[in-house]
Amino acid sequence: MVGRLTKISATSCQSSASPLGILRPRDSDLEVLDLGCGGGFMSEALARRGACVTGIDPCIASLEAARKHAQSQDLAIVYHEGVGENIPLDNHSVDRVVCVDVLEHVQDLEKVIEIRRVLRPYGILFFDTINRNRLSRLLAVTVLESVLKIVPCGAHDPDKFIRPMEMQRHLQRNGFAVEPDTFVGMGPIGVNRRLDFVFGLSPVTWIMYLGYAIAN
Repeated sequence: MVGRLTKISATSCQSSASPLGILRPRDSDLEVLDLGCGGGFMSEALARRGACVTGIDPCIASLEAARKHAQSQDLAIVYHEGVGENIPLDNHSVDRVVCVDVLEHVQDLEKVIEIRRVLRPYGILFFDTINRNRLSRLLAVTVLESVLKIVPCGAHDPDKFIRPMEMQRHLQRNGFAVEPDTFVGMGPIGVNRRLDFVFGLSPVTWIMYLGYAIAN
């Protein structure tokens, strides 16, 4: 998804529906899993807030880059190779799971919701993903991949995009408490001086959305 390649506005990051917003100052000792961590962008942001972060990703090259960068920043982040369908962590081992730019790429969304297994009771899953409709396909595939070419061609399969009500059903079937109003729209709100898209909160979920769910 586009989030790893673009900037997210400070307002979005401070929202209670964002991965940084759910880490309040008094929660600085939380154990947090960044699932699909890539090069560690979100892992480092969470670690700087005081969380104890574990990053998991299937790409060895990305993990090596993430480890080197974390070391250069004196951040104690643990990185492991792994996939969402088979998370290499013990049951009930983390307080938060952050799943950014992942769910719209997985082969089996039901298996990835095994995220519930590693969360402690009342732990929180935060995620973002892309809605499935003609507008989101136009932006994520046609514009970003074919026109602007800032995302590799073929990076997105629009058939894997997830409608909010589908996400709600998946989560509820797998042991999460979630309400529709916990989903918040997100989309492009401008560009910066480097001509990168800046993403922020949106009143509608037509293109992308953030959400969270609580483990029962």
